[in-house]
Amino acid sequence: MNFDMSQIWSRAMELVRDNFQLLAVIAGIFLLLPTLATYFFIPDIQNLIDPTADPEVLAAQMQESLGPIMGVGLISMVFQFAGYGAMVALMGQNRPTVGEAVGTGFKIVPSTIGVFLIFVVAYFIIAMVIMIPITMLAGAAGAPGLAAIAVVLILAMIVVLLARMSMSMPVMVLEHTLNPFKAVGRSLKLTGPKQWQIALFWGILTLSYIVIALLVTGVFGVIAAIAGDSFVGTLILGLANGVMGMIIAMIVCGLAVAMYDQLTGASQTDIETTFE
Repeated sequence: MNFDMSQIWSRAMELVRDNFQLLAVIAGIFLLLPTLATYFFIPDIQNLIDPTADPEVLAAQMQESLGPIMGVGLISMVFQFAGYGAMVALMGQNRPTVGEAVGTGFKIVPSTIGVFLIFVVAYFIIAMVIMIPITMLAGAAGAPGLAAIAVVLILAMIVVLLARMSMSMPVMVLEHTLNPFKAVGRSLKLTGPKQWQIALFWGILTLSYIVIALLVTGVFGVIAAIAGDSFVGTLILGLANGVMGMIIAMIVCGLAVAMYDQLTGASQTDIETTFE
């Protein structure tokens, strides 16, 4: 089984470029609008996402805004999962219509939530297995700095876990597998032979996204502050983060489809025939 990072990136960019107009419409409806709704319907959203905010003040604001956060967050999650599924379907070799792709996106939402819960449980177990012995060792040795090792290991394992489960959505959409356990199992099987290369690939992309997100948030945060008016400032931040989310989502879905095709052995000839 081959795994060529540059080939996957090139193929993903082709998929995004060839389907850009339709992808932009889907991403606009399912990602941009929910992002804007989050900014306008959750009070003080700017403070809640500010990494420099006072933890005590942040906790109090979180408690006050818990209802809107849960309500808007749940609706936003459903729309975003559906949007991702629709974009994956649209770029798959089956070439569905937009209506069929959107229908597929909504169809896999419960399964996607199931995969997310599987990830949360796996993360919790891995974190406990790593954290408990290192914390005990740090306490016995009187070296609290050892806890930092646990944090690094947990972050590394999160990247590996995400990489191993990254084919779950393509499997659900392109193989019509709605059982989340089967989708995760299939993803583990596909990514297993090249798990470290895939983890490195997604790890680099994740770091790049974090840097870009911080820059975008910082720049447009300043612009929003200069604007002064709370409505205008919220609109600027919502649009900036929403558009960034749209672009990232299209690229990630393109990468997922391109990686799935490579890992499953889909030939370039088959792909080109499908597009013709």
